[in-house]
Amino acid sequence: SVTHGDAGHESASHYLLTGYRPTNDIPAQEMPSYGSIVAKERGARRPGIPAYIAVPSAPRSTAAAYLGVAYNPFAVGGDPNQNNFSVKNLTLPNGISLARLESRKKLLATVDTLKRDVDQTGLMEGFDEFTRKAFEMVTSSAAQKAFDINQESDKTRDQYGRTTLGQSMLLARRLVEAGVTFVTVNAGGWDTHGNNFEALKKRKLPEFDMAWAALVSDMQDRGLMSKTLALVWGEFGRTPRINKDAGRDHWPGAMSVVVAGGGLKMGQAIGSSDAKAEYAKDRPISPEDVLSTMYNILGIDQNAEYLNEAQRPLKILNEGVPVKELVG
Repeated sequence: SVTHGDAGHESASHYLLTGYRPTNDIPAQEMPSYGSIVAKERGARRPGIPAYIAVPSAPRSTAAAYLGVAYNPFAVGGDPNQNNFSVKNLTLPNGISLARLESRKKLLATVDTLKRDVDQTGLMEGFDEFTRKAFEMVTSSAAQKAFDINQESDKTRDQYGRTTLGQSMLLARRLVEAGVTFVTVNAGGWDTHGNNFEALKKRKLPEFDMAWAALVSDMQDRGLMSKTLALVWGEFGRTPRINKDAGRDHWPGAMSVVVAGGGLKMGQAIGSSDAKAEYAKDRPISPEDVLSTMYNILGIDQNAEYLNEAQRPLKILNEGVPVKELVG
């Protein structure tokens, strides 16, 4: 019974991914995404492995805003379901050795020092951290191995489904297992304004069901589920009323969120909608409550503050409480 009042793709996405309602219908990155917050607060769990990765691409509003570019997600790029899948910018160009790369790094540091002396925005410091992490990734065998989905058996890959979503979830599991702190899987195509029922029944739902079931069971079997939170949601639900094109439109009045693991209390449906599935009948839960639950179990103080570009202190999350049925 998650509910809110924003029916715009861009603005609702910003709201759910940051916990803050934007000031514009099509907002810039006004606040840091929760992935960026987690990356800054928790950091990388292993040298050479990024703290925050988006698979296969980074959707809008997943960036770091005033936290700086060092906390933006690393977007994998490409389709993990393709035979020729590879991660862009993760390997050295032909003719460039590690020694030559190290020499270029030292030269870059010298040039950057000149720029930093006159830079007053703090952007250079962000790029310094970003560059350091990029260098670690390119030279890290752990990163190379984590992204190599071909190391998985055909049986495991089949269990997730030979689809972009299925293989993206499998790659997400590999990344978490390798030490990535926060992974977001970007899965579009759910905006069913037309032909809703055919699209869901024949393609979208079977793909999702297969991939999600495989992810949860696989992580459980590997002992990862108790210490990893898996969260599935979109920016809003769909209208109870069917439109003239056999489709369903944007509807934030009632939506579902699926949660697994993280040491939370599982096996329950929290809240309900009214008879027409228009609004939360009881136990309305806000997007901020969902994020508060996540921050709570990660040991992140949602009342901690950062200074934005105008040096104004802003809380990580200024509304929301953990969902008591989940955390006890």
